[in-house]
Amino acid sequence: MEKSVAEKIFDSVHKAYDKFLNFATFNRINNWQKTLIKNTPSGKYILDVGTGTGEVVKKISEKVEDSSFIYGVDLSFNMLKVAKNKINKENILFIKADALKMPFKNNSFDNIYFSLVFRHLPYDKIINQIDEVLKQNGYVSILEIAKPKSKILSGMILFFADKIFRPFGRLIFSKEEWDYFVESIKNSMTKEELINFFEKNNFKLHFYESKFLGLIHLAVFKKSSEEQIDRRS
Repeated sequence: MEKSVAEKIFDSVHKAYDKFLNFATFNRINNWQKTLIKNTPSGKYILDVGTGTGEVVKKISEKVEDSSFIYGVDLSFNMLKVAKNKINKENILFIKADALKMPFKNNSFDNIYFSLVFRHLPYDKIINQIDEVLKQNGYVSILEIAKPKSKILSGMILFFADKIFRPFGRLIFSKEEWDYFVESIKNSMTKEELINFFEKNNFKLHFYESKFLGLIHLAVFKKSSEEQIDRRS
């Protein structure tokens, strides 16, 4: 079977991905991931979708008990090899799988994480996958680029990514790979769009915090939850 564009891209950037992500976020990505995990009530069965090099899985494993089971899925075999070499525990399993066709039974997980992955996926399809494999009262935790409300600011971000930041990105990525990342930014949601999307699909906001001058979402949603909402700006 021929590889998808995403699979080809992430297979080719696996060696430089962690360094680039730290560079692009001014070394804030690790703190953002830790904040997301800290504000997510953890269950026993945990899934990281688009796990990449396994950074989120690594951080989750440092928080939860060894009796928990953590699964990381990704399209890229090369990314998964990096993840496996980074963390190797009996309660952690990395699986090569498509996020839209996950090989799990219904109601398998207490937690599902997405770190800079959600915007790459067709929203109408991934929400169905989440609803299938997430248990009732389970949590979805998302770290993602936030689209600004202002069209001017949104245009400035795309200009920065496409014109100013491109020379640095091209030191690591090919033109096709860089164009893929820039194009994905256009698919990001505003804070209101993200919250409304999950609420209309029977999820309640449990935690929200914005980072990086409002350009990054940290959001946790509970499936069919009536808990008190923590809306931090």
